[in-house]
Amino acid sequence: MKYPLPENIIEHSIEIAKKARWFHIGEIPQNAKEIIIFLHGYGQHPAYMLNGLRELEREGRSICAPEGLSRFYVKGFDGKIGASWMTRDDRASEIHDHLTYLNQWWSSLDIDESVSVTLIGFSQGVATAARWLDDGMTVNKVIFSSGTLPVEWKQQKPRLDKQISEIHIVRPKDDEYYSLDIHEKEVKDLRELGFNAMSHKPNGTHKLSSAVIEEILQENN
Repeated sequence: MKYPLPENIIEHSIEIAKKARWFHIGEIPQNAKEIIIFLHGYGQHPAYMLNGLRELEREGRSICAPEGLSRFYVKGFDGKIGASWMTRDDRASEIHDHLTYLNQWWSSLDIDESVSVTLIGFSQGVATAARWLDDGMTVNKVIFSSGTLPVEWKQQKPRLDKQISEIHIVRPKDDEYYSLDIHEKEVKDLRELGFNAMSHKPNGTHKLSSAVIEEILQENN
């Protein structure tokens, strides 16, 4: 599609009801003492993502993964299906829709305030996780892995809950998509905004590592 959109075309929008999916492994959220929320990357299927994170399962821990609202065939017109959080087309509306969805999903779980909650964004999911935090999502720990922060965080200091004492940013040494230069700049920018940004540079590529995540989760515990 050519950008900007053609002139003299009148755009309209309506609100509709839509079903959204989420997946979990481990304890059911309502019975958990600890909840980890993963926001997947572009083209990922959250069920397969969770299947690769089973080493994180622990007694009393629920690991949840909402699915982005836009599903598509990853290659061609058949086969593997993944999802996306947004594109640049009608960007503001897509951001609003996903924040509304995530807030409604979280509220529907009716989780007690005593439960420890960690939010992890991976790749494209980093920007969505960051926007959700700025929108008021309350968590205890934040991990951004292999993804860039949204432009909004660079234009204005995000409003994060006071109980978030650290922001962990993971950039595997051989990450093909999230460059070292961007990683170091984002860590520096967050520190200049007054946040305690913790940089992690483990061995690996553009993938989630259960071992790295568990190590971060155990810090200060």
